[in-house]
Amino acid sequence: MKRLGMAALTEVSDAAQLPGYDRESKACGIVHLGMGAFHRAHQAVYTDQAMSNSGGDWRITGVSLRSATVAGRLQPQDCLYSVLSEHGEQWSLRVIGAVKEVLVAPRELAKVVAAIAAPATRIISLTITEKGYCLAADGRTLDISNEALRADRKNPAAPTTAIGVLALGLKRRKELGSGPVSLLSCDNLSENGKLLATVLLDYAAEVFPGLVTWLTENCTFPSSMVDRIVPAATPARQLRQAGLLGLEDAGAIATEPFSQWIIEDSFCTEKPDWQSAGVQFVDDILPYEQIKLRLLNGSHSAIAYCGLLADLNTVDEVTSDPCLGAFVERLMTEELMPSLRAPANFDLPGYRDELLKRFGNTSLAHRCQQIAMDGSEKISQRWLPALQAGGQQEMLHKALAAWCYYVLCTELEIDDPQRDALLALRQINQGLPVAALLACARINAGNVEHFGDLCTELEQGLRIIGSVGVRVFCQLRSYAG
Repeated sequence: MKRLGMAALTEVSDAAQLPGYDRESKACGIVHLGMGAFHRAHQAVYTDQAMSNSGGDWRITGVSLRSATVAGRLQPQDCLYSVLSEHGEQWSLRVIGAVKEVLVAPRELAKVVAAIAAPATRIISLTITEKGYCLAADGRTLDISNEALRADRKNPAAPTTAIGVLALGLKRRKELGSGPVSLLSCDNLSENGKLLATVLLDYAAEVFPGLVTWLTENCTFPSSMVDRIVPAATPARQLRQAGLLGLEDAGAIATEPFSQWIIEDSFCTEKPDWQSAGVQFVDDILPYEQIKLRLLNGSHSAIAYCGLLADLNTVDEVTSDPCLGAFVERLMTEELMPSLRAPANFDLPGYRDELLKRFGNTSLAHRCQQIAMDGSEKISQRWLPALQAGGQQEMLHKALAAWCYYVLCTELEIDDPQRDALLALRQINQGLPVAALLACARINAGNVEHFGDLCTELEQGLRIIGSVGVRVFCQLRSYAG
């Protein structure tokens, strides 16, 4: 089968939608750090549609911060790739042309810096995951003990972290007089724009002190909320997608039909006509971020850890399980929803119902193991605010107990930035080091009321899970005391 590329576009199946613009005539206006599947299924799709609707020089220079895998898949096919949106028997397929090139920072740092500094670049966006922000234990400032960050601070001309690369590129931008730029975080962090500004300014104050004033005068940091479930690609899924496309596509992405992007309207530069593609611009992003982080991401984490303990592999398997599915719905309805402040006219029960429908999408086969990654970073963002909100928390404590059991009491694989510390806790033979584990997720006596009681309750929960299993545990109306 011939491979997707500009020369083969005429051979794409009639079932697929093609870019509605002359991509070769469009220049780059966006640099994106973190070229994973989510960006290519979300922000790049919105940008592709915006250019189809309204034109503009908004193609994307993608930057992979570690691996050359994405570049190796996309560059040989002129950075074209297909996105399959599917739920049940309903599907749609489109070829995305918004990405112009993919740079690999470890081997092309000079090109990355030049792209960030280019006058044509008006937006720098990021999907670098929670751990990419190198946050300290307080979850708000830069972690100066981070090993990779420590190396960047010693040698800021050869950075490896996203923050270090971004700072070096912006320093060059200042030197060239390339003008203002908007920095747009698209990661699952509450007030992600403010966090990006904080860590970047903290870093710059130490390594490039002359940059700080320029950043405050020439950059804005809009926060955004992004929502689309994008499971990891599999060979079988890519083979099926190639059949639908009529061409081999090494960059193929399968996702769900639902997609949402809400952005704080605080740009200091022009932006693509994202609104015509469905983006919602708001003055206050925080309520939307909190709703998504708690109801979607918070539920996802509960699904992942409970599912793994029940030997269930995918989200739809968990939500269709009579015991665990009912537990997830109760967690959302009885505890997470009451802890939220919804904007006027926002249908919170309707959003929950839509989420449950999305979770049940068998076409996605969204793996629990994928969601379970980086738990020590995710939990503080997804569950800690709900723990602090007060009110009923029985289901939330059960979800937290499932994570504790997953780390401390099983031999399941741990993929986490604190993997070594978590594995060391797993090896402790006497007692259950729950307090030490919670500290890895930034949950401690300083930010959670009655922390000692919580630890005691979780220790009891671990013993119950070990005795009767996670399904029975999740059905218990009360187990504390």
